[in-house]
Amino acid sequence: MKKRITIVLASLIVLAMAVPVFAGGGQQSGSSGGSGKKRVFFTNAFNTAPFCAPLNRQALETAAQNNIDLTIVDGQASASVQLDQIKNAISQKYDGIIYFPADKEGSITIINTLNQAGIPYAVIDSMADDSVMKSITVFAGPDNVNMGEVAGQACVDQLGAKGGNVVILEGAPGTDPATNRQKGFMNIVSKYPNIKVLASQNVDGWDPAKAMTIMQDYITRFGDQIDFLFTHDDGIFQGAQQAIAQAGMTGKLKAVSTGANNVGCAAIDAGTLYGSVLHSAKEEGQLGVEAVIKVMNGEIKPGDSQWLKCSSPLVTKENIEEWRGWGW
Repeated sequence: MKKRITIVLASLIVLAMAVPVFAGGGQQSGSSGGSGKKRVFFTNAFNTAPFCAPLNRQALETAAQNNIDLTIVDGQASASVQLDQIKNAISQKYDGIIYFPADKEGSITIINTLNQAGIPYAVIDSMADDSVMKSITVFAGPDNVNMGEVAGQACVDQLGAKGGNVVILEGAPGTDPATNRQKGFMNIVSKYPNIKVLASQNVDGWDPAKAMTIMQDYITRFGDQIDFLFTHDDGIFQGAQQAIAQAGMTGKLKAVSTGANNVGCAAIDAGTLYGSVLHSAKEEGQLGVEAVIKVMNGEIKPGDSQWLKCSSPLVTKENIEEWRGWGW
């Protein structure tokens, strides 16, 4: 990584806000058993999502640097699958568990299971259900409300005093990033009566192809009335931009996204995207492993409710070289 990541610790508040499954094995940082290494189990909600590949690589690298034997499995976007995986990991006496929740509602039983087992664990990326969030020892991930607010302020700044019409492509329904990035964005733009949201729709699976279809529909419905596009993810923006280009509207509307990954940075370079709020897969992978190590070592204890926050600057042409490569 280009620079040492700074870890920000804060007290948690309750926010209203293609790897084989465990039985068949998973990615590992080294041999287990009698190696003398502590063994950590990581169930990743969406292992097939592009974001997760660099997250997993950094998690494995950080684990190796800390003499940890890390097993990563695909949660298959299913809370019931993740619950079974975690129960298996507990029965196999892993030293620690990293849990990337597939959905909020399904996280309740999983968090209760982890707490009852008394096993050191960390939750990463997506917050669990509000009813159990205070019982979590440590969470490592982005402040998605803040990310949305950063994007919302960029929208206000780009539209200026005149204001304008906005369309939004949200992330997968029911996920913490989609729910809270939208909340944060609306926290800001709802203060400005001259900014109108024409339409907002979830993109199932954060799928660029589905985003393209929705954007085509927006263009059919609203045409040149659209002044600004906000997307919850750079992959979603990539799909939307294909629809924009096909309609001959490139350069006719402003856009801000989240992620600041390679796709987002390329769009910023090309001038089709004004900016993207950083969500670093590598930073999250590092923080997740460091978080569970701190719990295993007793540096963070049950009841501490710590939040290891990811960085979330707005990446634009002005500062892109500082942050390029941090996304995914």
